[in-house]
Amino acid sequence: MIGFSFIILSLVLSGCQSGYAEKIPTNLPIDYFVPLSPQVEMNVGDLFEEYYYIPLETREESLLDGIESIRNIAIHKGEIYVAVNSQIIVWDNQGRYKRSLSKRGQGADEYQSLGDFQIWPDGGITLVSGEELITYSSSFNLVHRQRFAGFGYIETFAALDDSLVIVKKMPAVQGMTRYSVVNRFSGDIISEYDTIKKVNKYISAFANSFQHFDGHIISHGYQGNEILECMRDSSRVRYRLNIDNRVPPPGFWAQDGKSYTDILLEESLKGYIGHIPDYIESPERILFSFKGKKEELEGIGLIDKKDGRGRVLGNILFDDDFRWLPKQFFTLDDGWCVMLIDPYEILKKETFAQRFPGLDEESNPVLFLAKMK
Repeated sequence: MIGFSFIILSLVLSGCQSGYAEKIPTNLPIDYFVPLSPQVEMNVGDLFEEYYYIPLETREESLLDGIESIRNIAIHKGEIYVAVNSQIIVWDNQGRYKRSLSKRGQGADEYQSLGDFQIWPDGGITLVSGEELITYSSSFNLVHRQRFAGFGYIETFAALDDSLVIVKKMPAVQGMTRYSVVNRFSGDIISEYDTIKKVNKYISAFANSFQHFDGHIISHGYQGNEILECMRDSSRVRYRLNIDNRVPPPGFWAQDGKSYTDILLEESLKGYIGHIPDYIESPERILFSFKGKKEELEGIGLIDKKDGRGRVLGNILFDDDFRWLPKQFFTLDDGWCVMLIDPYEILKKETFAQRFPGLDEESNPVLFLAKMK
């Protein structure tokens, strides 16, 4: 595997872009329709303008315990950071293990839980732990911890500059705001917006993340088909993604007179698709995952922005005639993403597996890094 250091300038601080410049386009929102069928197969070279396969070294201290336990992935100056369970593991650009941040506990320099994280220009890391933002140096020494009382559970955050971040909170309390702009060092709240008028009967506690694209901070996630642009004092709908006319009606998740289980059952019986867990955007395309309560209502969608055409992918045809489709992917910035290919899938195709000497079923996944056309 040839290293990918030469692409880092174009990735510039995946997961963190200080010096953010707010851009407000016109003619929004745009509605896109994506039919569930027919599904299409896309050649990897038609979908991505550049891509890299990086086998991640497997050691006891760097073992990834299932893709579903990964919180987020970032790339910074040729290093790969993966938050999994209660630690952040770092590999170099060849996939060689380097070090880990593993400080879960009750101590003064420890975190009680590990959520989303971001890398700063100096290599420092800020991570989410409940209602705290905790910052460590590049050598994993504690720099600062800031608690935001009353925020509850912070899902994710995005940098506006070196100090200010947009925080996205779990919508668990009526009257609470979904987004806050805060100073991560002083704790000052600069602005808050998108008040929660009615709390959902159940809240999906899955990973949500921001991404930067073309000067915008984009928000997406569970229990919503809208893609938002988040600014310093407000949000606006950028796109609405309608998968096969299966969007839940407004107010569905917070219906009066229905319990948590009632809504789950209705979501399943009516075949709603109301979650957009993963999302990346390029100047020409949108790639996203969607999720309903049934396996046949989960998949990967692709939208061509020029003509508005939406399609669902049946497979991606990789090199050496290897066919595979991820159940999820991880968003970087400006059209970049990461997919983790399970060794079990790779070993089914001998010619493709030959790219990765020593790979077996107990190995870490192969990291697929790509920039969408």
